[in-house]
Amino acid sequence: MSNPSILRVVILYLVAINVVTFLLYGIDKFKAKRLKWRIPESVLLGLAVIGGSVGAWLGMIVWRHKTQHKKFRYGIPLILAIQIAILFLVSCKTEQAVETVKPLSENRYVPEHSPDVFLISYDAETGKEPVLKAIKKYRCEIVYDYHTFNGMALKKPEDKTLEETMQYFRGVKGVLTVEYDFITRLDDPVKPKLEER
Repeated sequence: MSNPSILRVVILYLVAINVVTFLLYGIDKFKAKRLKWRIPESVLLGLAVIGGSVGAWLGMIVWRHKTQHKKFRYGIPLILAIQIAILFLVSCKTEQAVETVKPLSENRYVPEHSPDVFLISYDAETGKEPVLKAIKKYRCEIVYDYHTFNGMALKKPEDKTLEETMQYFRGVKGVLTVEYDFITRLDDPVKPKLEER
């Protein structure tokens, strides 16, 4: 989850679902004391499953609700443990992926690419203003401004190398990726990737 806007949405969702779950456990306890219509147990458990397990667990403790029901007493902590394990596995995988991404060096093979054009993507929240200022300052040319995602194809200035230009744009505020503009030829044979064991 490298994209900050996606991370923000996930955090907002988790906060909202846990607050709602916590409040619904309190409302259900209130209704139980007054022998009124109750929230179905499937809804209370379902809220925990879709991300509200912390709110459900806190609701059980604070409101002293559903603590004698085995499916809640054991089920909610189990759901919470599974969600924490999934979160841990996802974050470990992300960190591992980040560690394996290394800058290209001169002795490493780089597939055929444009000698003058490179691709960048930038953060939507920061916007493209810092990128446009950098383009003007560095005297690059916009080859294509993508509309389906926040990215551009840029042509390097004639007096700069492609590598130093790409390195410059890696330091521009809001830039997420800087990539070669790889060339794929239609007459190249397709080479299937074999699974290594």
